[in-house]
Amino acid sequence: MASRILIADDHPAIRKVLRSLIESHPGWEVCGEAENGFEAVGKAGELKPDLVILDLAMPVMDGIRAAREISTTMPGLPILMHTMHGSPAVNLEAKKAGISRVVSKGESGDDLISAIEDLLKAGQAKTVAGTSARIAESVVELKTSEEKPGDLPASTAEGEKLPEPD
Repeated sequence: MASRILIADDHPAIRKVLRSLIESHPGWEVCGEAENGFEAVGKAGELKPDLVILDLAMPVMDGIRAAREISTTMPGLPILMHTMHGSPAVNLEAKKAGISRVVSKGESGDDLISAIEDLLKAGQAKTVAGTSARIAESVVELKTSEEKPGDLPASTAEGEKLPEPD
């Protein structure tokens, strides 16, 4: 199954380049596009992507605020900020907002591809770990609910044998 990526940038030309770059990678697809942060928040909830790419400077709602909203409603969803406005202060605010990685628009397409690959792998690992933990919890709950006090053997002193079944 293809990894689904949502792109949010207010410039149609940037969205077109990102779409082309993403869709040229086997196993990735763009599931939606947004031209502002508010639209990105709505589409993230609706489309349930595996990764969101946000621009920082967008109208209506900027990328930092959109990331906060998305992180609150979809914790653990990898978010990549793709921006021209990179700085240590922006990177710090991005991390606080739940953004996993910041990539400058001045970096090469290979850097962006590498960041997307890393985030998708990390997201899949979290999903597998979370699913495994939920399965283990369900098994424990199921076993606990199936056991009845009369079904359990009485405790024995150390070394004492339990009675043989008939």
